[in-house]
Amino acid sequence: MSMSLPPDVTDAETVALIYDETDGLGFYAEFGLVEEAFANPDLLRRRRWREQTLSYLEDDSVEPMVLRRLAARDPKKASVLFRRLLKRPRFDWGRDGEALMREIKPSYFDRPPRPRVSPLSERLAEFAKRR
Repeated sequence: MSMSLPPDVTDAETVALIYDETDGLGFYAEFGLVEEAFANPDLLRRRRWREQTLSYLEDDSVEPMVLRRLAARDPKKASVLFRRLLKRPRFDWGRDGEALMREIKPSYFDRPPRPRVSPLSERLAEFAKRR
């Protein structure tokens, strides 16, 4: 079984492949820009980093898990990033992060978690094909 990827993924400079027990396997285009912005929130002054980071917030195909993982690397920098990105001067990731995820990604929380792509062994893949 082969898997084709959308052009936004195949044309991206960087792509993260993230597997999560709850959300399954995901491909995240231009992840490098967002990762860099979390590491250095000053990059948000540049349009490319700002737009890509905003798109991760606004795009329903980017699960909260991705943003949580990036923020967990350095919660203080994540706080600065969200303050600047959302123009919320008192934002603190530790205090406000989960509420933000529920606010900006409500459809994710409105359904039971289901992976969109799950890796299968060859044996399970054969079984799935027969059904």
